[in-house]
Amino acid sequence: MYPLCTVNMLTSCLLITVLLIKTTHCGNVKPQKESELPDYNVYHNMSQIQLVLLKLTNRAPGYIQMISSFVSREGRPQLLLRITNFTNNQLQPSYNTDPSRDKVKILLSYGEHAREFFPIESLIYLVGNLTGGLKTDASPMAREFSQLILSNIDLFIVAMMNPDGRVYVERTGNYCWRGTVTGVDLNRNFDWNFGKHGSSGNPKDEEFRGPRAFSEPECNILRNLTASFSFDAFVSLHSGIRQIYVPFADSLSKQTRRKPENLDSMLDVAQKMARATGKKFTYGLAYYLNDYPADGTIFDYMAGVRKIPFSFAIELWGDLKKHPICFDLFNPSNENLQTEVKQVHPIYEVLFLYLIKWKQQQAASSAGRQKDRPPSHAFRYTVLVCVSLLVLYQVLHNRRSLSFWLRRRRRVIRVHSLGSMFSNMKT
Repeated sequence: MYPLCTVNMLTSCLLITVLLIKTTHCGNVKPQKESELPDYNVYHNMSQIQLVLLKLTNRAPGYIQMISSFVSREGRPQLLLRITNFTNNQLQPSYNTDPSRDKVKILLSYGEHAREFFPIESLIYLVGNLTGGLKTDASPMAREFSQLILSNIDLFIVAMMNPDGRVYVERTGNYCWRGTVTGVDLNRNFDWNFGKHGSSGNPKDEEFRGPRAFSEPECNILRNLTASFSFDAFVSLHSGIRQIYVPFADSLSKQTRRKPENLDSMLDVAQKMARATGKKFTYGLAYYLNDYPADGTIFDYMAGVRKIPFSFAIELWGDLKKHPICFDLFNPSNENLQTEVKQVHPIYEVLFLYLIKWKQQQAASSAGRQKDRPPSHAFRYTVLVCVSLLVLYQVLHNRRSLSFWLRRRRRVIRVHSLGSMFSNMKT
């Protein structure tokens, strides 16, 4: 059994309890009187998010591809980015082309919950850093970081899983709203222990799972991507507390103590990410960290169904020292936003560097196994067939030679016999 991993057990459990109490006041229907609101000169609204990501894409056309073909129920783009050093510094004609099979493939998902603004702000900062090292006036350190990541990682980013929900929050001012425009929690809508008591069948509940697994068109982007590519890592980004979840979170796994494959490596990198920021993060198996099960989550599906080696749900930010309502429960204040964004950035760096090293070790191990591996059955059969054909050829060749020799010998004998006969006749 793996213990709950925490820096300060007592403090963390208290924070989790407070969070659970607070979040019960946040529903999909009833807005609250907020003590703080987002300043859109600091935070980015939906249209600004699209513009800034497009600007970053245009800054580095040989390294970023933006795909708008995946859309929400109401037709809004989910803003898929693919970031890597594309072959010949040219964009590929389709998102499902593969510039390098040897790169680490990572899939990041943002904006699943409409009220969580902070993760997307951290994404904008991340993409800015990755492309910043490509500038001619970039510092050597920035240039080295960009080159390292872009040369070794094939990064897929779903920047806005739930654009309809986000627009609904901005339009109505209901900063407690979590789901899609129809109220479905996308993080309970995936086909992993779907429909059990770790979600809700009540459309007015913030954990409403929807009528069936994958009922929401917003799910298609992650389903299609993970069907088209073999990803090494998947991360679902959230906010509200500082925690790093390792699968599983569902009620059946909690009951049976089911654990994912590659658990030790996931806990190893989770520990490193938890220590990267200087803030107190807890990490561990989700059903140990949570007092409640969560069925139909995306990161459970990625680990249990898609078998992605590394799958996490990361809560990037939380501050329970004050008395938050909804917006400030999930997002830092306007004046602290940029400071908080910079503080969580090392989590990405640690994850990327760890996975690059892991991928290299996997490649070296695979090469070693190939070298030491005995000949395959197919190879043995091929050799056996070749040897058999050679033997058969040799036998047939020898038989023909023997037959020719015997025929020749019989002819010689007959000549001698005829000579003797003629000699006798003369006598």
